[in-house]
Amino acid sequence: MQASKEFAGLPMPVFSAFGWAGEETALKFALAQLQLFIDTLYLRLPADIRDEFPSRGLSQETQNVYLATGDTFDKEAFIAFNARPMSLEVQLGIVGKNLLSKGLAAVNKDPAAAHHILTQLDPNWTLRVQQMQVDTETGDNAHHLDLYKDSINNLTEEQAREIFGRAAYLNEEDKWVTPVYLSLRMSSERVAAMGLAVLDIAGDLVSTLMPTLRLFTGKKARKARASKAVKPARRPTDAAEEAPPGEQTITGSIKSMADSFSYVADLKPLHVRRGFINLTPAHWPFFASSNRTETRDVTIVFGGRQDRHSSVWRLQPDDQARIVLGSQVQEWLEENFTGSETIRVVARRLDNDEIRITLDSAA
Repeated sequence: MQASKEFAGLPMPVFSAFGWAGEETALKFALAQLQLFIDTLYLRLPADIRDEFPSRGLSQETQNVYLATGDTFDKEAFIAFNARPMSLEVQLGIVGKNLLSKGLAAVNKDPAAAHHILTQLDPNWTLRVQQMQVDTETGDNAHHLDLYKDSINNLTEEQAREIFGRAAYLNEEDKWVTPVYLSLRMSSERVAAMGLAVLDIAGDLVSTLMPTLRLFTGKKARKARASKAVKPARRPTDAAEEAPPGEQTITGSIKSMADSFSYVADLKPLHVRRGFINLTPAHWPFFASSNRTETRDVTIVFGGRQDRHSSVWRLQPDDQARIVLGSQVQEWLEENFTGSETIRVVARRLDNDEIRITLDSAA
């Protein structure tokens, strides 16, 4: 494939290139697309976030792209995007010894507040606090052990107090450094299917990491100017409007942005394996908060449980709506549906503008 000069998404060849030993052309294409990705993402970030990352780019050594708080990738802290055959990993790294000394001291002044900031993250984020030995002659670091490596959801306040206290103590010794990492992996197939929407999702993830980054850097978020909210005008529609040829019938007043709709979707084995449910282009306006919206977080009710880690994506080029399921819902789907079946989707908009989707068998 030829490298594009304009970013259009991260297709599967970007990820598969890292699994082909010796394929220099494929790797060159992948790195070029990642460079386009980070440059485009940077320009889309809010100004206050861009100001905290004076450098960005492609690391040939680690074969990833990054936003960095220092003048080099690993001098202070970074947010990196690592493409590999099966996943795109988003990683926050607090790695500079001086920054760690300052940041860990701040964390240990109020461990309860630090624990609260960390545990606001999605449970799919993994926290790793590493103890590395410094070679005083070469300056190279070698892994010694992990002080903590687990889901952020499993970190207790008592553990946070103990782990960060020990990390601070070790980091003050010349022979140790204790970097802190947060990482999240997304399926490469799902990322490839996002198209340009990957920029919005990546931007949201960067914003999500900023409170943790600022916890260590000591910087505060710049206050945004208040602006008047403008309510989008509703497009008048005829309640008896007929669906275009080939479009499946939708119950409820979806075309007039009603508060609920019910729809029976076809499931195929591929949908079950990858954890998504396809709706139709006519459904997308129900989820869109503006003309530029590409994704919308939703709450899924399934089998007597709730999941708040699912979302609805807008697919190009026809604006088809797709429900992308969180891991718990995907497991439930795999356990209860074999594919080539139908599933009932009931969506409701609640008073707080939350959208709740109930899934059950249509049989």
